[in-house]
Amino acid sequence: MSHTTWHLIKAATNEEYGPLSNDGLLGLASEAKISSMDKLSNDGRQTWRRAPMVRELKMDWLIQMPDLYLYGPTNVSTIQEFLATGEIDESVTLINCVDGTEAHLRDLPFFQASPHQVRSASTTHVGTQWPDQHKGSGDALLQQRVKLLERQVMEYQHSLDEWKRAHGILRQQFIEATGREPL
Repeated sequence: MSHTTWHLIKAATNEEYGPLSNDGLLGLASEAKISSMDKLSNDGRQTWRRAPMVRELKMDWLIQMPDLYLYGPTNVSTIQEFLATGEIDESVTLINCVDGTEAHLRDLPFFQASPHQVRSASTTHVGTQWPDQHKGSGDALLQQRVKLLERQVMEYQHSLDEWKRAHGILRQQFIEATGREPL
């Protein structure tokens, strides 16, 4: 994925984003902002592929939700986002789409190597190598505050995304009903 330029179409809103650099695309993936229904193009918008077909995004996992609904395929970053926001817990079953194996989240190496229930820059898609070194002890109170603030930011971002999605649906319904754009 050296110097490729990407374009992204969000399935939920049909909005197009781009051009995106490789780092920009991986950044969106690390923030759990690319869904399995989104489409990507790296050839000047000539052809489009669903996000899971782009190997670099590593969307290799299905999440079996408690109600047995399957979500995905998705990547490690999205799994961590769901864990941090409380949508899943460590007992959820994950299915590896590459080899077909199933395991509880708590039993997988990337869960054991990451800070539980917190997604941060050190646990994103870009850093899926899961380095073994630990950060310096530092000020424990400050670290605790940073974790709390990171969690709150993720919760606010999740709420904002839900409101944007609802706004898009209502906007589309208004246009279909009236034949014009809302004011």
